[in-house]
Amino acid sequence: MNMNIHKKIYILPLTVLLLCTAGCEKILDKKDLRSINPGDVWNDVGLATAFVNNIYGDLMTGFPTNEGGGSDECTDNGEMRTFLAGVATIDSYSYLPYGTVLKINMALQNLETGTIPEADKSKLRGQVLFWRAWAYFYMVRAHAGVPLVLNVQDVSDKEELFVPRSKTSECIAQVVKDLNDAIALLPDAWPGEEGRIDKGAAMAFKGRVLLYYASPQFTPTSNASRWQAAYDANKEALDYLTGKGKGLMDNFSDIWYQELNKEVIMVRRYAAVPAPTHSQAGMRPILYSKDAANQDIPSLKLVNAFPMKDGSVFNPATTSYDTLFKNRDERFYASIAYNGSDMGLKDMVDIGTYIWTYWGPNGNVIGPLGTPTSFYRQKGLDKTITQQTANAATVDWIEIRFAEVLMNFGEAANELDKTSEALNVLYQIRERAGILPGNDGHYGITAASKDAIREAYMNEWFVEFAFENKRWWDLRRWRRFDVLNTVNRRTGLRYTLKAGQTGPSHYDDINTVWNRFTWEVVTVDTRDIDVKDNYYFYGMPRGVLERSTNIEQTQGWDGGTFDPLQ
Repeated sequence: MNMNIHKKIYILPLTVLLLCTAGCEKILDKKDLRSINPGDVWNDVGLATAFVNNIYGDLMTGFPTNEGGGSDECTDNGEMRTFLAGVATIDSYSYLPYGTVLKINMALQNLETGTIPEADKSKLRGQVLFWRAWAYFYMVRAHAGVPLVLNVQDVSDKEELFVPRSKTSECIAQVVKDLNDAIALLPDAWPGEEGRIDKGAAMAFKGRVLLYYASPQFTPTSNASRWQAAYDANKEALDYLTGKGKGLMDNFSDIWYQELNKEVIMVRRYAAVPAPTHSQAGMRPILYSKDAANQDIPSLKLVNAFPMKDGSVFNPATTSYDTLFKNRDERFYASIAYNGSDMGLKDMVDIGTYIWTYWGPNGNVIGPLGTPTSFYRQKGLDKTITQQTANAATVDWIEIRFAEVLMNFGEAANELDKTSEALNVLYQIRERAGILPGNDGHYGITAASKDAIREAYMNEWFVEFAFENKRWWDLRRWRRFDVLNTVNRRTGLRYTLKAGQTGPSHYDDINTVWNRFTWEVVTVDTRDIDVKDNYYFYGMPRGVLERSTNIEQTQGWDGGTFDPLQ
């Protein structure tokens, strides 16, 4: 089967893949495709690959849209999601993909007896083991320990079907075992099929898993052995990846626009033909959005979090919001679109304009691209699509990039009192962001103690990975819902054209027209954030409990007895 079209992995429905596999290479073959026997799948490399591709389609994450509104990263147009509002129930979140786990276990079982070449079997087995580890980790991240099903169950055996929850520790041990087995089987690369899981992606994901397990969500009282395991796994991944030419991109803004660059470790690929595209309709400026609007609107807290060029903290008390765009680190310009910035979107280039988000003196929008906070998302926007093609974005989604592995390593190093290693990672991240080293070579980092460095890491995660669907999950793993609750209500800015001033237009330079506006901080939310401590582990959904009396509810939810920390 030829999956190498523009060197991308295309995740299509299983039926289409099976038909293509059976018929693409021999166009004139008149064999009735309906006659394919399920047992033949594991005797044919193409059919077996199609089956595994279907697992990719089930589990591979896509480009995240509108995820930031679930934390302090973005706003939700005055609305507030159930977890932020403190009104979540056991049915508010569920990630239990056991249908896909069944496919995975079927593949592992049938690969043992199939007749395809052993070299192909090993590669397929490695991919499938990775995806089982992936599925179980994300179940555990959400719900703590879950039923461990590692074989194809006998549907006539109720005892085999109604599996109780395993301890969280047992689930993590199985995830790590599957990843170790996968790493031993996976190739270093997939030439012509980039996007498949390779050895480096599995090693990096193992580092992510062990960092989570060592973090306070799973380990409220610090455990040196768990931090050591996380440190070792991420160091091993870093050494391997560096040896394969991976590393930080020189220019932060290029990460999303140079496909398969050296920072890409695990990626979901997109292309207009024939692969699926994704929608960016709601994250674009309001006049160029399509059927959705005001998604991923940056909060003022996120905007403030980006350091200055010299590495110091942006302080609105000493640096006015009039000129918040001046002398920030490079990640600010690559992530945040602000009043008067150059977004570079085709719609705007075609008419020759920057983005203007100010309001008129009488409260009317004359910018004419006002938002609840005066900002838009810049990071990862497909600049080639238009309002008419906003549902056809082709920017790849990088699920794991080198910077994450580096940060995972540094965070673990800090918890093991390896201070110099932890700080060196922060220096590398900030150097790449274009921050000046300063006379001391510390890139504005003043932290020296373990606690202070931990806080420095939290701040760096916030800005480095803005809009990458990490903030809520990071705050959970750190057990830092206090960070959200002390926000109270998310805010933004409102820029207003001064009376008697002429509004800027098109390519007017914000550096020369910034003083035509006044500004004020505005509250976007209509209720207080009130995240509950039991949200560190979500409850088991009602439907699951009703189907099996062997499933315990999690402690903190409806009288639950299952201890998520065991």
